[in-house]
Amino acid sequence: MMNENRIFFLILLLLAISCSDDSSEVSEEVDNEPDPDPIEETGNFVDSFDGSGDLVDFVTNNQSALPDVGQVDGRYLASLTDNTDNITLHFNQDQGRLDAKLLEFPFEFIARNIGIGTLDDSQTAPNDANDPYNFAGVQVHVLDLDDPNSSHVVVGHRGSTRFTIEGKNTLNGSSSVNDIGANTVPDGRADIRIVGNADRTITVYWQLPNLTENQSDNWILYNDSGNLPGTAPEYESSVYVGLITYAFGYNGVPFVGTCDEIEIISD
Repeated sequence: MMNENRIFFLILLLLAISCSDDSSEVSEEVDNEPDPDPIEETGNFVDSFDGSGDLVDFVTNNQSALPDVGQVDGRYLASLTDNTDNITLHFNQDQGRLDAKLLEFPFEFIARNIGIGTLDDSQTAPNDANDPYNFAGVQVHVLDLDDPNSSHVVVGHRGSTRFTIEGKNTLNGSSSVNDIGANTVPDGRADIRIVGNADRTITVYWQLPNLTENQSDNWILYNDSGNLPGTAPEYESSVYVGLITYAFGYNGVPFVGTCDEIEIISD
């Protein structure tokens, strides 16, 4: 009986030592985990649209206006195949689809290689015959998404002004529009940079797509000033900033809006 007790005691002791060792190993694994992603830690964010499926962690307004939007083969891809009643349009009171992030001033929002393509090849600009209005770009919107107050800069065909970048301020449902001239973006795509300043104004820049890794950017002020036409809305401390694709009328439809990557830099 005494030997059985000793054997039982030894078994308990070995079990206790084993549990203690396992606990120590678990703690060590947790302590050795890498630090959080430095992009998130510094308030910066990059979305390269990896994989295929729905966009991830975007706030979407008027999804039904442009239902076929997602990430495909590492790109934002919006297929615009129907513009009945100008349902996709962003002009005056009309508000098409917006896929956005909620940002606080000050910020920078950069969209890489954004513009228009064909259904067969997103990197080939669609035909500019019959003066189409076909665009993809970036919009800044007030917090009330039902309120037609926004600013945007988009790339594509603007009627007889083909291969251009259009800037627009919409204040209380009334839009002011201009562009940077025909054939300034000959492939129908560009990099767009919007800087949200501390005083809650925005400054707009563009460049031809910088597709070379580690190559420095060469940003150009929109129409030499960085200002969009007309009067901008009075933005609050936070705004929605995101991607839009739209058409006016039927010319040029169908086409796709495309973007390789967005970068967000915030304090």
